[in-house]
Amino acid sequence: MTLLPDRLNRILTMIPYLQAHQGIRVQELAQFLGADPKTILADLDSVLLCGVPPYLPNDYIGVVLEGDRIYVSFAEHFKRPVNLTFEEALSLGLSLRRLPLPKERREAAEALRHKLLALLPGPARRMWREARRQVDVGWFHKEVEERIALLRQAIEERREVQIEYYTASRDEMTRRGLRPYGLVEHNGDWYVVGHCMLRDRELPFRVDRIRTLTLDDKRFERPAGFAIEKYRRPQMYFPTYRDMRVKLKIAPELARWVADEHPTGKVRRLADGSLILNLSVNQPQWIISWVVAHAGQVELLSPQALRRQVAEACKRALANYE
Repeated sequence: MTLLPDRLNRILTMIPYLQAHQGIRVQELAQFLGADPKTILADLDSVLLCGVPPYLPNDYIGVVLEGDRIYVSFAEHFKRPVNLTFEEALSLGLSLRRLPLPKERREAAEALRHKLLALLPGPARRMWREARRQVDVGWFHKEVEERIALLRQAIEERREVQIEYYTASRDEMTRRGLRPYGLVEHNGDWYVVGHCMLRDRELPFRVDRIRTLTLDDKRFERPAGFAIEKYRRPQMYFPTYRDMRVKLKIAPELARWVADEHPTGKVRRLADGSLILNLSVNQPQWIISWVVAHAGQVELLSPQALRRQVAEACKRALANYE
């Protein structure tokens, strides 16, 4: 069975490729897209339904089969990127945050969301973030709703919980006890804040990354000085004395986006348009991955020990192509 996202990706790849390769044979196109000819012919029937407003005859894509050769017409609008209004970009960004996608597609959706944000001028990016804090998409996965309800019960009854939690920066699943103190919404995601028995300190945890959650009979008293309001802030991350201090140089093409994502005190702009970013991180592995993924655009300046780890990661990646 062909999954709808796979078919959509194939068709979106097919249209501009056909326009650039008029008269290509069905078998050649099937080989390029990794599908069988029967599937390609079915996709071409769907292409005939693709068009742009106002959906007049010449606004739909035309497909002609001459023998086994394919020709398309009226697909000129695929030659250039789509120009989105702010409202369209915001709607697309909000939708991408809530699509129930597998991990590899979530990463692609997140990259697209960041690309949309980077293309907006400064005032529009600030409006985007403010709108994201104010607009509720209106639904959660059933599992997330159930976890929130169970966490509310644990908070009210002062009961510890056992959670299995996925840490994205380490791509690691761990089991830990938690004394939940409160729940807070941050940029469309819900966090439970409490005392982590594994780390022995107060931490926020994203509810959608909790894989399993069970109530314990152990009771606790919430600290008198706890205030959930301190977690209503632009960034959920709280530095500690254990953190590593990291300095990065960001190329001009990424500088605008990075500057908007981090407080003014952490960035220093340079004359060439690049900037210096100072961060405190408790799990340096994600920094290594980020630097490698943005090779040529991000340079790790310090500490030296972490620079060596980046160099080793690059060598390991290069070895796969030698």
